[in-house]
Amino acid sequence: MKATRISYQLALLGVLSGTLLGLSEGLSSRLAVAQTNALTLAAGFSPNPTTLEGTGGGDRLAADVVNTANSPTGPCLGYISTTPHEEIVLETNFSNLDMRIESELDTTLVISGPGGVWCNDDSGSKNPAIAGAWLPGKYQVWVGAYRAEQVPDYTLYIQEQP
Repeated sequence: MKATRISYQLALLGVLSGTLLGLSEGLSSRLAVAQTNALTLAAGFSPNPTTLEGTGGGDRLAADVVNTANSPTGPCLGYISTTPHEEIVLETNFSNLDMRIESELDTTLVISGPGGVWCNDDSGSKNPAIAGAWLPGKYQVWVGAYRAEQVPDYTLYIQEQP
């Protein structure tokens, strides 16, 4: 009887361990999706342009996430996540920095950082871009989609202009 009880307890422990392992793996895979890429740049960075690749979109209206419907660079349109898709830390002032998105889908760009929020829909094509002078600090970057069910793959180009 003791051997049966011990075998049963070991079997139960194995099932519980497997269940907990499965739960932790599921949790870690969900957490990995929410992670943000991070990049630190200073004047004269190389390569120029620097690129980041990711997947954008989300289930929230961009204007609601950043509490801004209109910015100096355009309206805050599209659907984004509450977690930024990229984080970029600028260590120095940039007098002429360009951030632009390339994607097969029509996307939007939302950036929040020192001094405010900047949004763009289309910059000469279906792809958005924001360029100008940038202060040092941390910038949160979202790549939006026009429908909540869209998940655009994108390349973010960051280029220091002369």
